[in-house]
Order: sequence, then structure tokens, then C-alpha cells
Amino acid sequence: MAKLAGAATQHGHEVVVVAPGPRDESSTIDNARLIRYAAPAMPYDPTYHWPWRVDKMRRIVREERPSVLQVSSPFVPALVAATLRDIPVRAYVYHSDPIGCYVEPAAHRLLPRAGARLAVAGAFAWMRAVSRSCDVTVVAGHWLEQLLRQRRCPRVRTVCFGISHEDFGPSRRDPAVRSELLGPLADTPDARLLLIAGRLAADKRQNMLMRAVKLVSQRRPVALVVLGDGPERPTLERQAQSMPAVSFLPFTKNRAHYAAVLASVDALVHGSRCETYGFVLAEALCSGTPLVVPDAGGAHAIAEPCCSERYTSLGTPKDVAAAIDRLLDRPAKKLTQAACRVAQSHPSIRTHFTDLFELYEQMLSGMRIDP
Repeated sequence: MAKLAGAATQHGHEVVVVAPGPRDESSTIDNARLIRYAAPAMPYDPTYHWPWRVDKMRRIVREERPSVLQVSSPFVPALVAATLRDIPVRAYVYHSDPIGCYVEPAAHRLLPRAGARLAVAGAFAWMRAVSRSCDVTVVAGHWLEQLLRQRRCPRVRTVCFGISHEDFGPSRRDPAVRSELLGPLADTPDARLLLIAGRLAADKRQNMLMRAVKLVSQRRPVALVVLGDGPERPTLERQAQSMPAVSFLPFTKNRAHYAAVLASVDALVHGSRCETYGFVLAEALCSGTPLVVPDAGGAHAIAEPCCSERYTSLGTPKDVAAAIDRLLDRPAKKLTQAACRVAQSHPSIRTHFTDLFELYEQMLSGMRIDP
């Protein structure tokens, strides 16, 4: 939100975020106004709230009279946006992938093949309706634009996400941080350090990743650091009790320490098969850290073979463990060099917001997105 607000200010715009929360309140954060309306907490993760107050959403948006209404959910907020016809530009930002996260895995697990295809087709029919109700659907990468166009979603435009390159790099590697994270293996010369990072939630599949790391630890000395918070943290901490060297770090606003962790590990192991981009993946590559990722979604798009190993997205902990072993058997220096080369192809976060606001400005001036 801070970077979005800063970029908006530079371009002469104001950002107003409307979101559900624990109470009705309005605040200013980094030059952006945050308007929250009271809504029930979600049972799985109470830090999120149900966006169910259609009346309040409509009222707030009408009062604000935005030039651009940016919709970040294909559910109730998208339905509300579809009824607000007097807004010059309505943009659906495809920042999360509910079909890849929930519909596809559940359909393939619970239904016969033909039934799974029908379920996924029905989900994309809904997504097409959301795209049709908006003037543009913004995605983070060309691979996702291609997928949505293949599914006949109209008016899809890629505005590539980016990262703050200056914050990361192999030079951020810190022997003291590495030694601390290796814990009891700090004095083991051939010990390797693996990282799991992100929101600790079921769709990120960190539980499977930890089981995979445990298998690897039976064959070679490896330590694991888990960086993040979320509803799965207690489960993961219980699982870690049977592992030789695991440490947990909460989310941090200390960018220097975060960059040091990324640069000081030997690999980032990732579980989500439905990333639309994957900021931590790109930041790890910028740090010179190779990846172990599923062969699906934004992780697959970011992780080029020269700096990663992939496993089947519907695989088992054994498949993930095998991919980790393959990566750790490769020359570390070459992997770091390759990771840095690949990271250079990612734009900066400033470029992303410049391109996004330029797109909105062009649309306000009359440009229309081709179907």
C-alpha cells in the first residue's frame, strides 16, 4: 500500500482503499486513505474480514466518486462494481488466483476427470463474466494474460509486477545471520540452509514443504528457516518439533534483515501452485538465491531452469524432496550467477506503478482495451 500511495502521489493521484475490517473507521496511511467498514472476521484467518456489506461498499464508492475503480476480488466487490455504471474506468486486478488455489485442486482430488473439467470450466465462466463487467482486467505477467485469453476472458492487459532491486543482492549475505539460522548445524561444514517464506496458510502448502525438508534431512545436514505468519503457524511449529534444525521468524518491516535472510540461505522452497506473480520468489532471485517451485502458476513462470528445480504441482513430499536434492547437488556459484541474471529481467516496482497509472490515464482519455 505504501508503494502504491507513493506512486499515486508522484503521478498526481489520490488512492482510497475501501475494505472490510473489525470496525467502521477511516485513517491515512502513507498518503492513502483507508476506509474500513465493520464486517465479521473469517473463521480460518481472523485477520481477514468478509466483504459482505454491499450497501456500505456502494455508498462509500459513490461518495468518493473515483475516476478509476480498482476491484481486487472477483466475488462480492466485483458484483458491486458491476452495478456502478457511472464510473469512468472499472479495472479488475487479478492479484490472486482462486481457481488455481481452490477450484482446480479440489476438483482433481474429488471428481472424476470429466467432472473436474466441468467444474473448472464453470469457474472460468464466472471469471469471464467478471472481466466482461470491467473495462480492463490487469494481470501481473504475460503467461497469465495468455491463460485468461485462452479461457475467453476479454480485455486482459499485462502490467508486469516488479521489485525494489536496490534492496537485494548477494552482497547482503551475512555470515552471522546464516550461522544463527543454521543453529545446531552452524559448525557442520557441508550443512545447507533452506527457506520457506510467505503467509503461512493452507493454500501455500508449507506443511508439505516441511515434510519434504524432513525427508532431505535424513540424507544430508539441512536446516530450515520459516519466515512468515498465518493460521498454519501452530501446526507447522508442532511439525517442526521432530526436525533437527528449524527456526521460525515473523514477518518483519526491517528490510535489511529480510534481505540478509534471503541472501544467506542456499535455496527458497516454495509450495503455492497459484501465484499470480510471487514477490518473494523474484526477491530471492535478486538475492542470488535459487528456487524449488511447483510447475504451475507464477512460480513456474519466474523460476527458469538455470536457477531452479521444479516438481509436479500435484506431487507429494517425496517429489519436492527430490527436487531439493537435485538443486543442492548443483554448483552453488553457478546457481547464484544465474539467479541474478534472471532477476535483471524483472522490472522495478516503480516501473510497475508508472505503467499502471499510464494505462489508467490512457483509458480515461478514451483508449479502450481490445477484446
